[in-house]
Amino acid sequence: MYPDHSIDVNGSRARFLRAGEDGPPVVLIHGLGASAEIWSANIGALAASHRVFAPDLPGFGRTAVPPGMDFSPAAYSRFIRDFMTALGLGRAALVGHSLGGGVALRVTLDDPGRVDRLVLASSAGLGPDVSLPLRIASLPLFDRVFCRPPLPVFTRFLRRLVYDPAAITPEFARLYYDMFFQPGAVRAFTAILRAVVTIRGARPGILEPIREGLGTIAAPVLILWGRRDRILPVGQALDAAGRIPGARLHIFERCGHMPNVEYPEAFNRLVLEFLDEGRGPRGEGRE
Repeated sequence: MYPDHSIDVNGSRARFLRAGEDGPPVVLIHGLGASAEIWSANIGALAASHRVFAPDLPGFGRTAVPPGMDFSPAAYSRFIRDFMTALGLGRAALVGHSLGGGVALRVTLDDPGRVDRLVLASSAGLGPDVSLPLRIASLPLFDRVFCRPPLPVFTRFLRRLVYDPAAITPEFARLYYDMFFQPGAVRAFTAILRAVVTIRGARPGILEPIREGLGTIAAPVLILWGRRDRILPVGQALDAAGRIPGARLHIFERCGHMPNVEYPEAFNRLVLEFLDEGRGPRGEGRE
């Protein structure tokens, strides 16, 4: 595993993983309830030619919620931009999974000059359909009745997110479990859900500005999705690829909601080819 780092972001310590000593910067943004560890199978490959930074979003993993921060997509967009500023990164490639994809989209729309390239993996923010379990979890008082399940029960839940249950190893499940139940993480999980989801699906007031802005994105975009995604249907990827100018789309056929975990070698190859296109032999390019 990669060593922990932390940095002050708006008066709060943000925890992140870092790898790579040279090359253009890449910021990896995890999904709902996850942490930087979700990128364990990807960081090393990307770090061979890039400087890789994988933060825990506020409220998840080991990053506390800064004083006064709400749980809106705009707030998480500001966090990523402030995180980049704290690291001295003027611009970077963003790779976002699930919620992290929605956050990366907001950064791209809010401050396009900060985004060199954009990778959306099973990304939130692209369509109204949301799985029933997440819609139920957005209901009031869910966090008060939700209790910490035994690890085997949690593991079964994780394995429903992927096509082949074997992709969720016992070691990965334990790591995800321990980070998911860090202090305050369940509260953050339900709070961000309520900010973006209702029992009927994605909140229109959150979704519509993003969808309306897709046609304005100038940065190169790669969309990666699992054909058998039970959380966010693959139709959202097809729709987004038609809305974002020049967007590229790759669909993993026997894959669920976690392509970076289910097919890490193929995922890493596709992302690296996309990030390095048009750059020098060692990945030199704009920052």
